[in-house]
Amino acid sequence: MKRVLITGAAGALGTVCRNGLRDIADVLRLSDIADLGSAAENEELAPGDLGDMETVEAMVEGCDGIVHLGGQSYERPFEPVLNANIRGMFNLYEAARKHGCPRIFYASSVHA
Repeated sequence: MKRVLITGAAGALGTVCRNGLRDIADVLRLSDIADLGSAAENEELAPGDLGDMETVEAMVEGCDGIVHLGGQSYERPFEPVLNANIRGMFNLYEAARKHGCPRIFYASSVHA
């Protein structure tokens, strides 16, 4: 693959994937609302909120695959869960459909 997006790339599982999937594509596009640090040689940083459709469309554009780990993984008030896990999930799948991204690996949470 040429470009794979990893959402939630600053989290614990995202960090493992960032390192472990380094050779899966020419470029890893990394996204999170948290600090992603510096980009490695084959990485692009695409920080942003999954609840913002324009931001998500820009994240997804040009990607051959998505590893979706972004969202609230533990109990929070409803609004953060709604934004990241529900609205963010819709935005990601809709952006993938619009841009013809054929592959999404989705790690479900308790909120799914």
